[in-house]
Amino acid sequence: MDKFSLPQEYRKYYRSLEPMLKKPKTKQYSTVIFFFLTVALFGWFAIKPTIQTILYLQREIVDKKAVNTQMDDKINALIEAQAILENIQPQLEVISYTIPTNPQAVDIARQLKNLAEVSQASLSAIQIASVPILIATPSAAIPSSIVKHTAIPITLSIDGSYNTLASFMSGLLAMQRIITIDSLSFSPSKSGLPQARTNEIRLQLKLTGYYKN
Repeated sequence: MDKFSLPQEYRKYYRSLEPMLKKPKTKQYSTVIFFFLTVALFGWFAIKPTIQTILYLQREIVDKKAVNTQMDDKINALIEAQAILENIQPQLEVISYTIPTNPQAVDIARQLKNLAEVSQASLSAIQIASVPILIATPSAAIPSSIVKHTAIPITLSIDGSYNTLASFMSGLLAMQRIITIDSLSFSPSKSGLPQARTNEIRLQLKLTGYYKN
């Protein structure tokens, strides 16, 4: 007993247990209990890494499923956006024509001339402000997120009857290319024909076309 050097306060507990521990059955039970405790302890340390690996893999599976769900949502959103873009592509082409990326001043002059012919009016004068034939692409000039509209001043004089001029104005307002009317004025026609032979009026317009840059 002295070789264990137990503290004085624990010696009385040991003395009370000592007779019980010396009994054969008690020794057998104690051996079995200690055996199972030892097996359980070493078993726990043996399977602990495996349990940790299983828990880690389960967490990884949950995380991967969440990532896959997010990716599926993004893919579906891209598919829907592509479908919407395909549906509105014709409208986008019309919009790009209403305000083109280049001045296309010659095209404006041709449209006004054709409109005058269709309206049976006489286009006596047209003047378009100097504009560049081609401009740099947006990526080379300014960021694509910043879009500026440049005005193209247009002045024209057109002769015709009231009905022909009204038809011309209706056609002007219906043009796909956006052209705003800044001012208009009427005056007697100066075509040189005798007033008795004609009821023509001269319409003078100040217009503005636009292009993106």
